[in-house]
Amino acid sequence: MFKKAIPVWVEQGLNTHLVFSAETTLDAPGLLRLAAADFYKLYINGEMVGFGPARTAEGYARVDEYPLAEGKNIITAEVAGYRCRSLSTCFQNSFFIAEVEAEDQVLLYTGRDFDCYRNDRRVQKVERYSVQRHFGEIYHLSPETLPPAKAEQAEVDLQFIPRRVPFADLSVTEWSEYAMRGVFRPAENPTGRKNAYSFAVDREPEWGYFPEEEIQEFPFRWVGAQELAKTAGGGSLPAVIGAGEWMMLDLGRVEVGFLRMTARASADSEVILAFCELCPEDIFQLSTMNAQTVVQYNIKSGMEAALETFEPYSFRKAAVFVKKGSITLKQFGFRNFARDLTDLIPRSFKDPELQSIYEGAVRTFAHNAVDLFTDCPSRERAGWLCDSYFTGRAEYFLFGKCPIEEAFLENFVLYKNRGEFPEGVLPMAYPGDGHGVQKYGAFKFIPQWDMWYILEVCEYLTQRNPTADPETFRRSVMGILHFLEQYENELGLLEKLPSWNFVEWSKANDWTWDVNYPTNFLYAQVLEETGKLYGLPENLRKAEALRKTAIEMAFNGEVFVDNALRTEQGLENTRNVSEAGQYYAALFGKIDLNSPKYAQFKTNIYDSMADFQKKNEHFEHCPADAFIGLYLRMNVLLNLEDPKLMAENLKGFFGGMCALTGTLWEYKTPTRSLDHGFASFAALTLPLADQ
Repeated sequence: MFKKAIPVWVEQGLNTHLVFSAETTLDAPGLLRLAAADFYKLYINGEMVGFGPARTAEGYARVDEYPLAEGKNIITAEVAGYRCRSLSTCFQNSFFIAEVEAEDQVLLYTGRDFDCYRNDRRVQKVERYSVQRHFGEIYHLSPETLPPAKAEQAEVDLQFIPRRVPFADLSVTEWSEYAMRGVFRPAENPTGRKNAYSFAVDREPEWGYFPEEEIQEFPFRWVGAQELAKTAGGGSLPAVIGAGEWMMLDLGRVEVGFLRMTARASADSEVILAFCELCPEDIFQLSTMNAQTVVQYNIKSGMEAALETFEPYSFRKAAVFVKKGSITLKQFGFRNFARDLTDLIPRSFKDPELQSIYEGAVRTFAHNAVDLFTDCPSRERAGWLCDSYFTGRAEYFLFGKCPIEEAFLENFVLYKNRGEFPEGVLPMAYPGDGHGVQKYGAFKFIPQWDMWYILEVCEYLTQRNPTADPETFRRSVMGILHFLEQYENELGLLEKLPSWNFVEWSKANDWTWDVNYPTNFLYAQVLEETGKLYGLPENLRKAEALRKTAIEMAFNGEVFVDNALRTEQGLENTRNVSEAGQYYAALFGKIDLNSPKYAQFKTNIYDSMADFQKKNEHFEHCPADAFIGLYLRMNVLLNLEDPKLMAENLKGFFGGMCALTGTLWEYKTPTRSLDHGFASFAALTLPLADQ
């Protein structure tokens, strides 16, 4: 895809930041091609025009193309080479490659024409932003020019592939009002955490981090160690903030993008910008979702700095703390980073509460479908299987096409197992890197998520993109099937699947051994769908036999138990009954809910197991959690075609979310991510609920 350009970089290392620039005057419109690892931010004639690249599998790089106008073009690219392991990018050597073409002639290209500078304004040795992402942002701003650096050919072995996905909406929103201001002092008994990682630093050496003794500034810990007091209500910008003062801005709903502010320092100043998706109290509070949601700027006296974060974040409220010096906060806002909604299919709903849920679903989808389907735009930005099954349905419902899903699935097709997983297994989230992590017990593969991958592929090929070639996915699909086949017992049931078995975030996940019936119903559906797609009659036979066996063993005339344990006498059912387990059976067991045999079971479905829970004390029961129990229930309710029941369920779970954040959450309560991709699936259910 590149005709002359070569990938370049300086020495490989953690958290390296470079700036590449070139200038040309074009006699005709031209084209800029570029790719990078891990991320770039592109400016043309001083205007930001792109953030990328679209992420993909290890050994590949997606190429972005930007039009260049006739005349003078000053090209500047800030590039971050994190070179650490995460759940949001593959571990790889850093590089940058670019070339300019006009009238079929390559005019500029890396390896010859682009100047390289070391971005020493961004501090290298900082803490991780999160385990799932990369490093935090701390800047020492100076009017001095950046020092030049020698970029040479990078040690990378890459295959360049198209971007495929639309470019993001990068519109800018300015915010002229602040919500309150106050003062701070060190707390007598600080409650701030040492860090916000998902696991301790001493358990992540292979993930890449700087030893604590090499780090000089800890803004997240500092904010967490302050005691805040409110001194005044809201007001307008510009406003002066002196040492020991803080100011909070409330954007009214959760937004996703690059935080921006313009500040003039009247003295050497240390400023921390902290942000969160929601503060339960008026006083600013840091997030509790394992991410260090702070950016620090040290600004020289007399400087007026137009600041914008390099990475996109998720926020509703932001607080500016002045540790030292004094600034005039002249402007504040953000640059959007979300799916462009230009092609959104117009829809509206009669019920105002359902309309609000729809709007929240659309915004939640847009925030989590830029280059791939992500779980959240905050702590991870990771591409999880199973989540994607629901988000993929949302994309097609909202747009009538599925470019993000196409690229998302392609990434898994391109995945190459380096021996970290058994043969045939796909990672639970990708692009990302789980190499070496299993020895720490942090992340493993999820057999059930591989099954959801197969169901998504089958649905994508048959319902959303029937012109796509099923052979593209044969290797990945058959690899999973061959892996699972090894765990079929004498009855054809999957037994003792390895690694992290996951059916949903509830106690049901403690009941996955030895034979888990929800997993086996899921497997039966996988066998049936692959049998139909690839013409495998043996899979169809196995699916029918598996369903029959699972129903006979798990159903007691009223409910399905969750699991059976292997004893000397054979398999013996437990007394574990989860609400989610009933939905797995209803969706994938080919059960006729109108049959008299399943009358009580259908009643249990309708009332969310409430009656069963009251009268069956000799069973251990657990209600469904948000994911994936609630979403399985929504699918069951779609099949039942009961508008009133669907509306009651949607309002009961999602109703209050949009009023607080304008987005849909990971859980029912405002904890963890309040902007979670799979929740956009709610949009599909609204036409039924609004009847």
